[in-house]
Amino acid sequence: MRSVTALFFGPVRELVGAGSLTLEVNPPFTGDAAFEALAARFPPLRAWRGSLRLAVNREYVPFERVLDAGDEISFLPPVSGG
Repeated sequence: MRSVTALFFGPVRELVGAGSLTLEVNPPFTGDAAFEALAARFPPLRAWRGSLRLAVNREYVPFERVLDAGDEISFLPPVSGG
């Protein structure tokens, strides 16, 4: 297992009920695995999977990206301006 810090914004933050938390990620240690760990705790999050972006250490990356222990990840919902 690898521990990463997950940050949440907008409606994802509301769904999770926190701005951040520590996630324990199982092999293969990817963004997808981190999302699955989070969705196991917060099943309604699965409805957002198709529209979320993943950032690792403040850089957008694909969900297939391998995570290192201590990474800071963010699951970012769509943003609209006005």
